[in-house]
Amino acid sequence: MEERNNSNCVGTKRHNLDRISDLPDSILHHILSFLPTEEAIEASYLSKRWNWLWTFASGLSFYDHQDSEHVTDFAVSVCKTLPLYRSHKLDKFHITDFRYTQQLDGTEMPHNDHYRLSQSLCTYSSLKTLALRCCKFEPKPCIRWNSLKVLCIGYARLNRDMIRKILLGSPALTDLRLYNFEFQGKEGKNVVTINSTSLQKLELDGVILAPNLRSLSISGLMYRRRFRLRNVSSLVEAKLSFERTMTDSERESCYSKNRSALTKLLVSLLHVPKITISTWCLQVLSLLTILEVKTLPSPLAERKCLVLDTELNKWDLPGITNLLQSSPELEKLVVNLVTSRNSKLEFKPEFVSDYNFDQEEFWKSKRTFECLHLKTVEIVGFKAKCFGLSFVLGFVQFLLKHARVLEKMVIYEKREAINQTQTLVEAREFLQVTQLILSYQKSSPNAVVMFS
Repeated sequence: MEERNNSNCVGTKRHNLDRISDLPDSILHHILSFLPTEEAIEASYLSKRWNWLWTFASGLSFYDHQDSEHVTDFAVSVCKTLPLYRSHKLDKFHITDFRYTQQLDGTEMPHNDHYRLSQSLCTYSSLKTLALRCCKFEPKPCIRWNSLKVLCIGYARLNRDMIRKILLGSPALTDLRLYNFEFQGKEGKNVVTINSTSLQKLELDGVILAPNLRSLSISGLMYRRRFRLRNVSSLVEAKLSFERTMTDSERESCYSKNRSALTKLLVSLLHVPKITISTWCLQVLSLLTILEVKTLPSPLAERKCLVLDTELNKWDLPGITNLLQSSPELEKLVVNLVTSRNSKLEFKPEFVSDYNFDQEEFWKSKRTFECLHLKTVEIVGFKAKCFGLSFVLGFVQFLLKHARVLEKMVIYEKREAINQTQTLVEAREFLQVTQLILSYQKSSPNAVVMFS
């Protein structure tokens, strides 16, 4: 009798341990969405209760950990799984091939490693965010991403017609990012027209026609890019951020091309209220300023806000002068003091020798200041003890002396970590620098200098 009672107790405990199976389907679907899809499918073997539950999970995640050199098997497995999915709404879709993660971030994928995008994925109308890498749209699929708002495609094979189909099939798209993609089109036929009325943010290599676009970011290796902006009349902000990496043979042929390409870009962006410029662009502008200032006056821009991502090193200074001279309507200037390891232009030794100047006296030699509407200046990442402190202080002194309607200048100290406190020595050094800045002459009677 005692043995039977013990057996009943064990059975009762086992029964109680499976309370999760008593949960409503909706909760089980949600739980399964946190598992890799392969494991969610394996849950079907637990009991009849779990059969096909995974097909209604709110998210699908595919991970390939195999050491095989071919991606085909993994792609085939994913494509066979997708048609079995039954839910009418998919909140999350994630696919990662761990074998290529580092290569995807650092190099272009070989042609034979591109996988064909499944038609079932191309017609998931409930998707809101989708990121794809190393895919090809062959044969041309039907695109029905009616709810998609954010689309990021990298290392892919695309042509003008396919981009047009993607835009037509994504009526709610607000954010499109196309990077490091292989444009399959004849020379001169790689113009992309964007008629989408919903698209607000675009990151793209190539030629851009987007009359409804509001935000544009162009970055990467400038010598590999061929940019033309034909119609971006609705832009309210733009960011130009490039790197310098190139071989010696490429560098020699790129100086004139870089100057020409950047000049055309800036002319196309004269109407944009806010623009962000990186060190590389500033140094190309320095070339323009030094070599061509007598024959090529800078066109005047309508920009109200100018953001400079720079170290304020020597060869940035003429480029900054160029931008200030061409921005008579400027009201706000933001200087982000950032390290620019791979974003500096490599000047030829003969250029440095022929056009060298005293950076310590650069701003003192400038007698005119065209930014007569400048009201706000922000210096972000300031350090009281750094290699380029004299350049920063010279620029601050120049602005205070010449900005006639300046209302406030805010200097944000750089902190290496959140909630980091200063040492006594650092506090003393910062105090000395702040006192020096506060002693500078101000042309605006209403100017206030603040430190944060």
